[in-house]
Amino acid sequence: METSLTWLGRLTGSPAEGDWEQLLDVYGPLLRGWLSRSGAVAADHDDLIQDVLMVVVRRVSEFDHRGPGAFRAWLRGILANRLRKYFRDRPPSPADIDLDAVADPDSVLGRAWDREHSEYLAAWALRLVEGDFAPATWAAFRRQVLDGRPPREVASELGLSVNAVLLAKSRVLKRLRAELGGLVE
Repeated sequence: METSLTWLGRLTGSPAEGDWEQLLDVYGPLLRGWLSRSGAVAADHDDLIQDVLMVVVRRVSEFDHRGPGAFRAWLRGILANRLRKYFRDRPPSPADIDLDAVADPDSVLGRAWDREHSEYLAAWALRLVEGDFAPATWAAFRRQVLDGRPPREVASELGLSVNAVLLAKSRVLKRLRAELGGLVE
């Protein structure tokens, strides 16, 4: 699978059906979570997600990746703008969400979006790449990186050398970095 930024680049023009499906699979659940907390009516979530992702596809050629978090901030801004229009076109809602705060990366809501985005994409990438590694490699990576266990302890548990445990970590992290392509820190 190509890196995420390469994949986003393929969305310019006429994306292949598989690219649209992947965009929906990767970002649909994250957007749905934010829509649920926004006060938008659940029956409208699919349409709102489609609207946000259509803006991404239409405007991806304008996206300028200027370091970590750029796509996340861009997507957050698109969602906030779409929600502003959504709430402007409807009667007042009992939801009290500050859409300017969602769009502001320095606000509590903006930082929450950033954290949730990074955690969500990291979990997605972990699920995506797990099958590409031997069970021993994945176990060494998981115990060392995700569980925070020292390499010597992991090596002893798994009957591997410390070097093999460190190589497992390095290989999996390299693949994750390639897969995420700068979309998370």
